Amino acid sequence: MAHSSRITATVLFITSAFLLLASGCSHESPLDPAVDAQKSADGQKPGPATEGCFVETFSSRRNVGGWSFQTNHRPIFEDTGGNPDGYLHDNNVVSFAPHPGTELGEESIFTGNYRENKVTSLGIDLRSINYEFDITNRYLTLKLMNDNGTPLDVEDDWGAYVIGDVTLPSKYVGWKSATATPANEPGWISYDFEIQSQANGLPAGWTFIRWTLGGGEMPGGSWTELMENVSYIQYFYGDPVLYYILQSFDLGLDNARISFE
Repeated sequence: MAHSSRITATVLFITSAFLLLASGCSHESPLDPAVDAQKSADGQKPGPATEGCFVETFSSRRNVGGWSFQTNHRPIFEDTGGNPDGYLHDNNVVSFAPHPGTELGEESIFTGNYRENKVTSLGIDLRSINYEFDITNRYLTLKLMNDNGTPLDVEDDWGAYVIGDVTLPSKYVGWKSATATPANEPGWISYDFEIQSQANGLPAGWTFIRWTLGGGEMPGGSWTELMENVSYIQYFYGDPVLYYILQSFDLGLDNARISFE
């Protein structure tokens, strides 16, 4: 390693952003969720003005889908510090593995009939402001869940999950890189997952899951049935069938998004 101050400065950690799928739905130019708000509230596919993509930026202090880290502690809207501008912030997430997701029992543009609406991808931006024990060796998982007609009782819920190939964000944030692609704000990482809503069977990489029985258990439903009725979605900090250390987190969530064909 060179010993000049210029070269030494380059050892500062620079947070990079990764995308699992480029689906035409970018956090860099998100659609204001006020557009077509009625359809969003009804959980319908957005109108032509959205160009097949809806992004909840939280900058307007809206929260289509009721996003949270799903603990008893409710997140707050921050006007700055997001990716960019505002974001959803929870500084008291006590969990083995945080699982940001949509509100149980709340219908929105993020839930409903994925097959009919021809959903092609889901995505989210996440930031770790603080945590007690390292989580950067874990990968983010997407879970699509069906509440089995009992939205307030998770014991009979079933669905499917896929583990992504991008690790969780570190709390150690360096300077923003002017050449980063995409140019995320410091600390933020973007995650996108392909959704094969028109597939007739469980896509490669996905695993069925029951809330009480863990992964690999056939829930009695099928991929087609799940695609026709997604009750809520969760992003899980790790592998859903593994156990992790209970700890406290300070976390951020931004640009929850869904794309359509």
